[in-house]
Amino acid sequence: MDLGVKVMDRFLEAAQIILGHEGGLVDDPLDRGGRTNLGITQGTLNTARRTIPGLPERVDDLTRAQALEIYRRLYWNAAKCDDLPEPLDLLAFDAAVNCGVGGSGLQLQRALNRLGARLKEDGAIGPLTLNALRAAWESDMWRVIAALLMQRVRWHNDIIGRDKTQLRFIHGWLNRILENSETAGL
Repeated sequence: MDLGVKVMDRFLEAAQIILGHEGGLVDDPLDRGGRTNLGITQGTLNTARRTIPGLPERVDDLTRAQALEIYRRLYWNAAKCDDLPEPLDLLAFDAAVNCGVGGSGLQLQRALNRLGARLKEDGAIGPLTLNALRAAWESDMWRVIAALLMQRVRWHNDIIGRDKTQLRFIHGWLNRILENSETAGL
């Protein structure tokens, strides 16, 4: 597997797909993320404002360009997407935006463990996770992709199992996973 260096264009390509999933300003009282714009919650914006100058105080005022910068720094880079092969980079990035960076890492580790790896499931994508990914990818990349998508389904199913009010989001979550699987080539 060639994990080579990616150019910013891959990030932008993936980010456009995710922006298509996320849409604009949403304030659903049952959404545990709270008020969200372009996939960025107010809490995420508050965190981003500590390291990214010029961001607005309110998520309502976030521009697309500012959301892309947050995506790049807090999700793409944090989830080590430049180190992941295509289309796994998109799947991990989308999971990071939708489930948190740690959630994305856990999903990848759980998928790899189902394929025979013996990783500690801590959500951190480090050298051990990347080595296990390389081995699994070289063996059968499609099994890795399918296993990761199944972990995403399990993730959302577990959320609903803990909090039945979240059932109202299952249609959107599953459509997002299905669209990502089609984009990935399944």
